[in-house]
Amino acid sequence: MAPHRTTRRTATRRTALRGLGALGVVTTAGACTVLPGLGEDEDPARSAEPEEGAGDEDAEEQADEPTEEPGSTFDAWAREEDLTLVELDLEAADEEFGTMKGQLEREDRYGTWWSPGFPEDSPIFTTEPRRIDPRVEEALGGREAVHGSATGVLVQTIIEILDTPLLCEADNSRSDEIAPALVEAFGLEGVDVAAFDELFAQMPVSGAQDPEQGLPESYGFEPLEYPADGPRMSILEAATEVEHLEVEGLSGPLFLASVRGALPVRTEEGEMPLVRNVTYGLAIDEDAGTVLMVYRANSAPSIHIEDPSSLPVVEGAEVPGDWTEHSMRGLTVSLPPEVGDPDVTEVGLMFQDGQRRAAVLRTGLGTPSPYPLSASRHVARAEVPGADLAVAAIGIGLDTTYSVTVTLHREGEQFTVQLHDVDPEEAPVLAHQVLAGLDLAS
Repeated sequence: MAPHRTTRRTATRRTALRGLGALGVVTTAGACTVLPGLGEDEDPARSAEPEEGAGDEDAEEQADEPTEEPGSTFDAWAREEDLTLVELDLEAADEEFGTMKGQLEREDRYGTWWSPGFPEDSPIFTTEPRRIDPRVEEALGGREAVHGSATGVLVQTIIEILDTPLLCEADNSRSDEIAPALVEAFGLEGVDVAAFDELFAQMPVSGAQDPEQGLPESYGFEPLEYPADGPRMSILEAATEVEHLEVEGLSGPLFLASVRGALPVRTEEGEMPLVRNVTYGLAIDEDAGTVLMVYRANSAPSIHIEDPSSLPVVEGAEVPGDWTEHSMRGLTVSLPPEVGDPDVTEVGLMFQDGQRRAAVLRTGLGTPSPYPLSASRHVARAEVPGADLAVAAIGIGLDTTYSVTVTLHREGEQFTVQLHDVDPEEAPVLAHQVLAGLDLAS
């Protein structure tokens, strides 16, 4: 979904996060997207296998026929049935993070559960931000203060965004519950909550594309029975970053929290995890009394493979001359003109107003192991300048069209490039063209 920004002014002074002081104006921005699903019918564009027993004469005739243009088929890619799948060990993840019963009892149409909680020695509390801008460290009085504030943002990202009570609801009608919870958690009393309500009404924190349709209906799953006296969500990875943000009306620290989590669900194909990637940001300018919030979330039932480096390597095709080049945080990507112009936030680019939807999203997380695939009809690796790993996956989206997804990893960063609403016949050509236009070397 496209980012949305609103601004509200209030004369009320209040204390926000510990160590962040008093804040007055709120600017909000959000973005969410849905990765393509699994388990659709056979690819209508897939080439038919030759019949057994074809004679030499037939073979000679086939040899005389012109070969396919490079980058026009998925022949060199791995197919879903070729993948060797592994289980995601959620018990080990819970042990690593010490995930336990939290303080908030939650309820949705499937049952009740408790928010995640963590012991003092959990990596949630002990892991320092992956990077801290020296200007922020100086402004807040030292690394310890910065770490404490970043941890506060991370905890609320887990509780209110990752494990949101709206995750498995039939629609987004409960969106008015999110803003008051965040206002209270961050000590933003006096803020016009309506500014947040508008945001969460249009941008579901579940990651659903349509506020009128829930994720279970979109993907055809239901969650497994929630634990009777504990959390339902497992944490797979979490990280924070602290930057100095300079935008119109705001100059100050930007705290970014990124989390990957998993919820066990049941689909027609059996049990698998619903993997969620969330990035939430909070920026503060105490002098101007300004706060900026930005988030994005995506969710999809996912299968896992042990080693993505075992995937076949494919090359990109030539980028068409009428494609437009876009840049974000060192990533350069070329996209077809029909996606339109992007809405820009601190966590990605969203293309919603064109004839075809697209997104370029960033998460401050490393390369997961085992590796999740939410689009797996055709999967391959590609060599992208500056990327430690680039995985391209093609699958059916939320309708009969395809979605092209390329995930790039660079140390503690993950970029996802998505091109939706792709006809099956044009999918292989577009996929190779997207790969050719990627560069993470900046």
